[in-house]
Amino acid sequence: MPFSSNTSINNQLNNFSVIGGNYHKSDVARRGKFSLSESQILLFLKEAVSIGVSSCFVLSTCNRTEVYSICADPENLIEMLCNYTETNVDNFFENGYTYQGLSAIAHLFKVASGLDSQIIGDCEILGQLKHATKIARQFGCINNLMERVISYSLQASKEIKTKTKLSSGTVSVSYAAIEIIKEKITNVADKNFLLAGTGKFGKNVGKNLKSYFPDSPISFTNRTDEKALELANQYQARFISYEKLHAGCNDADIIIVSSAAELYTILPSFFTTSKPRLILDLSVPQNVDPLVKNIAGITLLNLDEVSVILDKTLSIRQAEVPKALQIIDNTLEELISWSRNQYNHSLLSQIKTQLYELSESYFIDNSNEEKINETVSSLAMQLKHKTNKGCQCINALNSFLQSSTIYNFQKKQLFV
Repeated sequence: MPFSSNTSINNQLNNFSVIGGNYHKSDVARRGKFSLSESQILLFLKEAVSIGVSSCFVLSTCNRTEVYSICADPENLIEMLCNYTETNVDNFFENGYTYQGLSAIAHLFKVASGLDSQIIGDCEILGQLKHATKIARQFGCINNLMERVISYSLQASKEIKTKTKLSSGTVSVSYAAIEIIKEKITNVADKNFLLAGTGKFGKNVGKNLKSYFPDSPISFTNRTDEKALELANQYQARFISYEKLHAGCNDADIIIVSSAAELYTILPSFFTTSKPRLILDLSVPQNVDPLVKNIAGITLLNLDEVSVILDKTLSIRQAEVPKALQIIDNTLEELISWSRNQYNHSLLSQIKTQLYELSESYFIDNSNEEKINETVSSLAMQLKHKTNKGCQCINALNSFLQSSTIYNFQKKQLFV
């Protein structure tokens, strides 16, 4: 990024930070160790407020767990994240990362735009980001600066989606499952489907299953039976109570898992009937015991393996990356300009006040108010394009003194 070396713009922007881990740094198993549930996120936000973090929000998805904050030193947040996930700092630095200042803000812009998604251009992350910030607002964890940065990230995302083909076509993890099923299974209409997990992501999967395989028998199950029953009724599908999960898995030919349990929910012991099966575990952490893969006839793919299969469909989106990065650069420049103007406005107000005080103490020229306004206006124009504010302020003072030639020595002598 062309802005990384500029550290004098605004200390608040320099204090913007990101800590976390994503699919770039760790596989699905190690990534799952840092995953936070919604209840854990609420507790994390409360604790962050209690230790004086001015602003933060937590983004925890299947591909990442990240804490965005405004603080000079995010070390406390790293320790907190490790405490909530029962990991340690060494594990974090082995599998995670930290960004500070403009690099952290650029990272947020990339996340919001789908540039940092495992499936590039994925639109689902934007909704997840909005949900994460909504929760943080409810706890008073989003200050004015964070609001502004979030707003610019949404602006960059919108512009990229309208001016590039980064999100062209229908490519997402839920759609990837459809493509894999089409590729690997023949006579799909004769196969029994089981969708385990009917949360927000599971609903997307269920919608795709009914759209692309309308003649196939599909069953829904969920740890909360009511949610699975509601979705089953919506799509005129079958409902299986969660206590009968083992029987449902044993009967199914194709199983898609999108749960969020902390322990394995689908075990080798569930499969007592030998037949070909395709199992797609789209959960983080993994919800299917990896030993299931050793059972004859079963093909088990986890989230990372599903995503790799999609790579061949992403060449068009990849070609749009340079355009998207240029939009991010331009948006970051706009944020920097806004930040500079905010800082300059405060500085100019202080200088104007000091010039009035100086004028009242030392000068009797009645035209000084006009000269003060001219001096401040000229300084404002210079500060828009130059960062050496100290020199510019000294030059403005010299200009003002030279234009104000009538000294009031009766009150006080200016120079001793």
